Amino acid sequence: MDAIRRITDEDAILSIDFLAGFTVFILALIMVISLVPGFLAGIQSENIDYDAVAYRTSVILVEDPGAPDNPSWNLMGPYDMEHKAEIQRLGLAVSKDTPNILSREKVNKFFNLNPGFTFSAEDYRDKVIFGDLTYLYNISLSTGSDVYYADGGDAVPTFQYGYMRRLVRVKEPSVAAINFTSYAPGYYNGNLDANETSISEDFSVHIPYGVLIDRSVNPAYRIDPQSEHLTIDLSNMYSHLNETDIVSMNFTGMGLYKQLDDGSTILIPGLYPYENDTYSLKVDGTPVPATGAQESVDSSSVITMELYPPLPFSNEITSSLNVNFSFSYQFEDSHVTHQYLSGMHQYDYTANVTQPELADGVMEVAIW
Repeated sequence: MDAIRRITDEDAILSIDFLAGFTVFILALIMVISLVPGFLAGIQSENIDYDAVAYRTSVILVEDPGAPDNPSWNLMGPYDMEHKAEIQRLGLAVSKDTPNILSREKVNKFFNLNPGFTFSAEDYRDKVIFGDLTYLYNISLSTGSDVYYADGGDAVPTFQYGYMRRLVRVKEPSVAAINFTSYAPGYYNGNLDANETSISEDFSVHIPYGVLIDRSVNPAYRIDPQSEHLTIDLSNMYSHLNETDIVSMNFTGMGLYKQLDDGSTILIPGLYPYENDTYSLKVDGTPVPATGAQESVDSSSVITMELYPPLPFSNEITSSLNVNFSFSYQFEDSHVTHQYLSGMHQYDYTANVTQPELADGVMEVAIW
């Protein structure tokens, strides 16, 4: 009986030892299995799905407005480089609601078409390609006869690389092309008594922010003074004036005025004399000062004004901006009524303004 009891006790001790050893073995096996992927990480295959990287890059470029988006990343002035690091993502879409429709302002910034503001190869890798590897790239956009390339790109290789081709449309800015021959005689004319021989007078262009920033208008066709530049062209200014009566007509400058709720206006001070990151003012292609100009104009002269985004006070969507073009006139001493430019042109969604156009384009992205 004692022998039988002794054998049973030994069997019990053996079972407990076996369970303890087996448990330790299982725990060690689990730990080894969990460590194996880490050991193999350094020797895993270097095959990379370049097509996936190219696809991801193309999606960011043509479907994403970028970040920050409010206000948009492209609103840095053409000479403002110190805040470039704040840009997180270089998407080119007009908005998240307009995939494949690109903003002209963003396209110009992305492809370094604005002097004084440039992106480097590292900027493109960090803000549009992403990834842990140092990818090489070739990014281009063609619109009509124009082809733009991202700086720092390389020639596409003959070996393996990822490629995406996207059909896009580029939203071109609006233009108030004020050709005075298009208006009836006297439409924008003022009259001066025959016994007067000189006058100084303004011709104005009214930009109503509340009308332009209309959320019911598709962003692809919206005139947005907060993110797009506006252009004003004055041409054929003599068309309905009595040219034989004019001794001289001089352009004497430009002023920007904020229109208040009661209809009165106040001058926006601090305009720089020549083109800057707020505006560009030219007569026949030559920059002229906003104040103190004295440029002789005639029937062939063209005055061009570009306002860069964001326009002054455009965040106040109920306000308006007046652009006043100032002229001085000297007339013959005659017995006829003298005529000069006067009145106000509306910058809105009517026939007064060439609306934004969508130009066809092709975006190509190669990554390797």
